[in-house]
Amino acid sequence: MASEQLLERLEEFFDADINEYLREHGGGAEVVDVEGSELVIRLLGECRGCLAMSNTVDGVILKKVHAVFPFIEKVSVTDDVSPEVYEMANSLFSSGHY
Repeated sequence: MASEQLLERLEEFFDADINEYLREHGGGAEVVDVEGSELVIRLLGECRGCLAMSNTVDGVILKKVHAVFPFIEKVSVTDDVSPEVYEMANSLFSSGHY
């Protein structure tokens, strides 16, 4: 598991650079964790499930991230939902208002 400081730096980089690019395509990405030299991200919006996802991850995101964080050698995508979405769904189903 990555340090809180590293995750914050990566999140700032994603907000300033990666997500600027992805927003043009109706999507985004968020940092989930760093495991050794592997960055784990979650794709959002139109990027989630996009046919060009692997090209975007390897051809754009990895290159940009590696240029600033050279120890990152791989970017992988998790398909789990964010904690916020999970909590929202859980509260809807628990309340019976679905």
